Amino acid sequence: MRMFWASITSADLGRLAELAISLEDAGVDGIHVDIADGVFVPDLTFGHRVIRALTDVLSIPVEAHLMVCTPEEQLRAAADAGASRVAFHLESTRYPARIASLARALGVSVGMALNPVSDMAALGYLAPGLDFINVLATEPDLEDERMLPLMIERVQLARAIFGAQLEIQVDGDVSAANIGVLAESGAQHFVVGRALVDEPDLSAALGALRSAALGVKYEAARPSFD
Repeated sequence: MRMFWASITSADLGRLAELAISLEDAGVDGIHVDIADGVFVPDLTFGHRVIRALTDVLSIPVEAHLMVCTPEEQLRAAADAGASRVAFHLESTRYPARIASLARALGVSVGMALNPVSDMAALGYLAPGLDFINVLATEPDLEDERMLPLMIERVQLARAIFGAQLEIQVDGDVSAANIGVLAESGAQHFVVGRALVDEPDLSAALGALRSAALGVKYEAARPSFD
């Protein structure tokens, strides 16, 4: 099942709740919140209060991507704020299996976020305790954060290693131009930022993404004059 998560990192924070409701109305499957501490990655973004503000007004799920040095603390806060899915980084903790187990105990789905340089094969013993893998296709704070080379092959490798055991999610510069080949490579979930939230017509942008993921051309519904 293909699912589309709207990333709010590039959103106008002055109208965040309004945008989130519009994204839900447009048909996105969930909202993706990057929680970055300015230490694990060179950026400082949101926290659990933003998750709570979103879950208070939405009926679709909210997932938290924990780009932090203390995933255990932020995991509890995100779960308490209503996040239904969380992803943390392999390099952020010495005890990743413990963090995954904590997430399950808190009642949230748990994924491992993998930077482009992360060793995917190191997840072998962790896979039974995970629900999904979030394959990062960009590095933070690069200009425009364009998809790095060989990311399609990395998605193919993830699917080859884990088969149907884990859902594969791709995060970073996902657009209608590349989502089709990402889907063909085995990705099922897509985190989409600028290619969706920055578009004036959210429904049309999402429709184009869904069509491209299926390998078909998107055609907007024509008004009826009957």
